[in-house]
Amino acid sequence: MTPPAPDIRAARTAAARILDELGLGSYAFTVEAKDSGWLLSVECAAGDAWQVVSLPVDPAKLRASLDDPDVRRELCAAWRPHLEGCAKKR
Repeated sequence: MTPPAPDIRAARTAAARILDELGLGSYAFTVEAKDSGWLLSVECAAGDAWQVVSLPVDPAKLRASLDDPDVRRELCAAWRPHLEGCAKKR
């Protein structure tokens, strides 16, 4: 079942805010609803190459992170170790 467009837009907005707070340099990302749950895929610059990191995400937490800084910090802390190889903004 495809989630409603507003849910996807909210998830993208929330993910973009968190990725920005993590200070990533060059990156592209998608948030997709899969049969097994929602998935965040981040393609980011990593030195001279690009890497792809995929993480399961809870859509309710993503939505909550838009208004709740504690949830946003929690997601930042959870995603940070997986995105450590990505180049940071200068």
